Amino acid sequence: MISRFKLRVSSLLTPVTRLLSSLGIKPNHISGIALFSGFFSAFLILSGDILLASLFLLLSGFFDAVDGALARNEGLKSEFGGFLDSVLDRYVDIAIIISAGIYSKQILLASIAMAGALLVSYTRARAENVIEKCDVGIAERGERMLIILIGLLTSHIYEALIVIAILSHLTALHRIAYTYFQSK
Repeated sequence: MISRFKLRVSSLLTPVTRLLSSLGIKPNHISGIALFSGFFSAFLILSGDILLASLFLLLSGFFDAVDGALARNEGLKSEFGGFLDSVLDRYVDIAIIISAGIYSKQILLASIAMAGALLVSYTRARAENVIEKCDVGIAERGERMLIILIGLLTSHIYEALIVIAILSHLTALHRIAYTYFQSK
């Protein structure tokens, strides 16, 4: 759902992407910064510094938006860049969910949430081998990171993990059903 705003965000980030491009910075560089910010957020969650962890999670999300905007706005899109961005996003998802699970002592719940988050991505990738586009569902990456961020900031990490577990698995199932009906 949040991903539907990509083009609008890209246009808002045009001054930033022009500057970055003029400095020779590539989308993959920004993807690396998003990865580092996400991993540092996970480390801070484990350290118990939830406010700073939340800030770095926001930064990771911001850089994740900037890398795509830079690629789109400056004509720097590549197949490998899209692939790399997606893989690095999964690494951040895993790190954040595992650290939230450890911090809240909810390892099993975090595992279920993480499985759902990975299946959201996997079902989309596999569906797009069968049908042209599969962008249905309510728990894409942006929504999941927003839910975990709210959980961190409100000290409701357990509840956030429950919501992510439920919504991500519903999204994966929705994509399976959607692909089935679209392929007929």
